Formats: sequence, C-alpha cells, structure tokens
Amino acid sequence: MSAELFKEIGVIRSDELEDGPITPGQIRRKALEAGDLWVGECHVTALDQPSQWHHHKDFDSVMYMLSGRIRVDHGPGGTKSFEMGAGDYAYFPRRLIHRAQILEGGDDVRYVFIRIGKGETLENVDGPDAV
Repeated sequence: MSAELFKEIGVIRSDELEDGPITPGQIRRKALEAGDLWVGECHVTALDQPSQWHHHKDFDSVMYMLSGRIRVDHGPGGTKSFEMGAGDYAYFPRRLIHRAQILEGGDDVRYVFIRIGKGETLENVDGPDAV
C-alpha cells in the first residue's frame, strides 16, 4: 500500500500485503509505504544455509522478531554475528551488508521491519565485502 503521510487512521489487513523484494532465504511483504517510511514483514526460510548477502541501500532499518531465532552475520569477511529471538529488536544502518540463518523455529521464523530512506529497499550482493 502506498500512501501519503498519515491524515487519518489506516488499517492494512494481512491479505492486503504486497510482495516485497526477495533475497534467497528471506521472503518479504510490504504493508505500507508513505514518504520515506517503508513497513513490512519477512518470513525467513534460510534453514539449511544462510540467506544471500544483501543490504538495504539508502534505508536505515529496525527489525522486531516475532517468532523463531536467527543468527545474523555481518562485518568484514562476515566475521561478526549476533543472534535474535522473539521479542528482540535490531538496528541495521544503511548499506550494512548482512545475511540471516534460522537457528530455531523451523518454518515459522518471522520478523517485522520499519525502514526510513529513499529509493529501492534492497540490493543482493555476492559476499560480505561487496562494494
């Protein structure tokens, strides 16, 4: 759903979400786009191997884990990582290359994200040190 910045209350039903940009191992759906704000959800499917390396171009992102547990790899050579589980938040600066892999939760690993920025929201890359 695209909208101007809010003039009244709006509701976006789960069956109204639009397919968002895909990273192999992560399926995103967009709920709302208004000005510099982009809101959606992600179903992580990277169970047997990590998702593809990617970044969110000129968007800063906040992620809130709804279910499951993941490891997020990042940093030079992909040598840094952290884990997130249901109820945890993480902040991703624009252009920070990262990838995710399911640690617990099987087929039900999901998070919600809020992005602030302009342009395309995703770029898949070949590795943690891509330019």
